[in-house]
Amino acid sequence: MNRTASGGLMVAAVSATAFGMSGPLAKSLIDAGWSSTAASALRLGLGAALLVVPVLILRPRRLLAIGRAPIRVVAYGVLAVAVVQLSFFNAVRYLDVPIALLIEYSAPVMVIGFEWAVRGRRPGRVTLAGGAVAVAGLLVVIGGGAGVSIDPVGVAWALAAAVGLAAYFILAEESEDAAGSVDPIALTCGGLVVGAVLVGAAGAVGWFPMRATTADVTLAGHATPWWVAALAVAGVATTLAYVTGITAVRMLGPTPASFVALLEVVASAVASAVLLGQVLRPLQVLGAFVLLAGIVAVRTGSSADARAVAARRSGARPPEPISPTGNPLSPTEI
Repeated sequence: MNRTASGGLMVAAVSATAFGMSGPLAKSLIDAGWSSTAASALRLGLGAALLVVPVLILRPRRLLAIGRAPIRVVAYGVLAVAVVQLSFFNAVRYLDVPIALLIEYSAPVMVIGFEWAVRGRRPGRVTLAGGAVAVAGLLVVIGGGAGVSIDPVGVAWALAAAVGLAAYFILAEESEDAAGSVDPIALTCGGLVVGAVLVGAAGAVGWFPMRATTADVTLAGHATPWWVAALAVAGVATTLAYVTGITAVRMLGPTPASFVALLEVVASAVASAVLLGQVLRPLQVLGAFVLLAGIVAVRTGSSADARAVAARRSGARPPEPISPTGNPLSPTEI
């Protein structure tokens, strides 16, 4: 493995770990009396300031890329930022953080449905099988907590977050189109600003409760000043997470980076156990592994489907399957 690849893996792991801290840190604020809307507005507003201000000072011309596709940037801010964050923070009000995050990670299955129903791109067998496995794992996660009631309101919010995350994947793909490409830093800055304004406005007009408090939060069983959690959720789980995530994609490419991003589920589960004392039941852990295995299959199959479509369009032969040794597989080995 070359230095670029190994460095990219480390950066991607940092990004996934930082994103995984979001749920537990936000949950500590919510448990201390913050509304989900206020916690979301804090994360997006402060996170946007921590990212946009340095870009304005150091690389202001990068933000001009927003003008190439303003509708896409607004859609990203509404769906991939505001809907995801507000829905997820509402979900963790009713559900343990790992369960809410696992439900949100059903998004790749929703992308399959969108591609098939709207764009007419029928998925291959591996993709379909991966989607079925992921759904089965998700059902085990939701129903596998023996003696624990899973609040349907929380499930609904988590599914709404999954819809927003699916929109993120779709918009990220579209943003690579040369006709309307947007620099990743510019897209993130614009999306965070749009998301922060939208969430703040929703709270200001009374669509969602906007409530904050200066009471201490409880982290790892200890009383901690609220601003520590606030700075951590904005600086670590937002700014650091997005910047390192973008860097990882550039160093590794989108597909390998997306696989490493699954570490977010593990990081969130560990952080939730340490900071909040939330632990998945054994059957839910099994369901989590099944769900993640299905997502890996979905992403692997989706990449293969995309290569096959590209090969058909170019008139070239699809690439031959490769064995672990690096040699093409014979028909009897496939």
